[in-house]
Amino acid sequence: MKKIKLLALAFLLMSSARAQQKLIVKVHPGVELFTIVQILADKFPAPNPSAYSKEVMDYFGKYKEHPAVLKVKSFNKVYTDLTELGWTMSDFPNIRIYEPTEELNWYKNYGKENVLEYIRLCKDFFRDTKFWDFYQAHAKQYEEWGQGIKQNVSDSGTMQQLQQFYGFNTDVTWYICIDPLNSWGSHAITTKNINPQFSNMVVYNTGYFNTKSTVADKPFFEYKGFDYLVWHEGSHIFLEPSFKKYKKEIDAMAYLYNKDDEGMKRNGIGSWEYCLNENMVRAIVGSLYKKYRTEREFKRQVARETASDFIYVEDLVPFIIDNYGEGKKYTKFEDFFPAMLQMLKEKHPPVGK
Repeated sequence: MKKIKLLALAFLLMSSARAQQKLIVKVHPGVELFTIVQILADKFPAPNPSAYSKEVMDYFGKYKEHPAVLKVKSFNKVYTDLTELGWTMSDFPNIRIYEPTEELNWYKNYGKENVLEYIRLCKDFFRDTKFWDFYQAHAKQYEEWGQGIKQNVSDSGTMQQLQQFYGFNTDVTWYICIDPLNSWGSHAITTKNINPQFSNMVVYNTGYFNTKSTVADKPFFEYKGFDYLVWHEGSHIFLEPSFKKYKKEIDAMAYLYNKDDEGMKRNGIGSWEYCLNENMVRAIVGSLYKKYRTEREFKRQVARETASDFIYVEDLVPFIIDNYGEGKKYTKFEDFFPAMLQMLKEKHPPVGK
């Protein structure tokens, strides 16, 4: 018995170590670069005061007339999350730029050529200001700021819970981008649309929200909202092989696409495959709420999804709970996925059949 307990403890420690290796918590150089440019252009909410934000302005304040700053200043309405364009850059400090081929919302807002020119000008800003010297000088601070939230995420077990649900490993890296100049909010960044090099990365951007801070304070980052992001965005990655394998069967069910619902339009759901993917992801998250959260939290989560016009969630959630998992009819996800498709077809046959 003692040996079994020791083996179990060793397994848990190994799982935690693997999770830590797959978890990055740091200031992303691209996001920080684009944030600073927008701040200099007065196109970003003022950061909450900190010793760091003062250092940023002391160092970069003289570059307010840089072409990159003037370019973003020329855009009509600049959204705070435009800084996600930092993910088009890789291989710091020898930056390589990926020009997104997807029809990004930023292209629609500002024009593709304007966006690509802005990205190139930000690369020039990186070089002209010796941005990398500033970033490297603060690297130790960035690491220290991320330690607490990294430990909290690892201790939560959220990543292991998701992997246990699907029953197999996949090459997913979880990246929490701590954003010391962000005073406005947290959000997920869909990196696969910005740069396919980072398709297997789940990215969550979170800021420093102490409205009572002073220039003497250090930025502090809290563990909030990451559990849902791990389950939701991670599921998109875990589901991708099944969606590729059953593409023909999925396409044949396109009659189920509720494209005229307000929720679909509001959430930018433009195809049946996207619609089904979101419904499945949200239903799987609902089943995880059932297992790992309170009954009230579970019910509220499912109600929130159905109210947003993800109408198949209410069919999928009970089907998952009743039929998938240890001791249930299906114990392997690769067997269960086509069963979900079959259930939806039987419950919602084409009109006239």
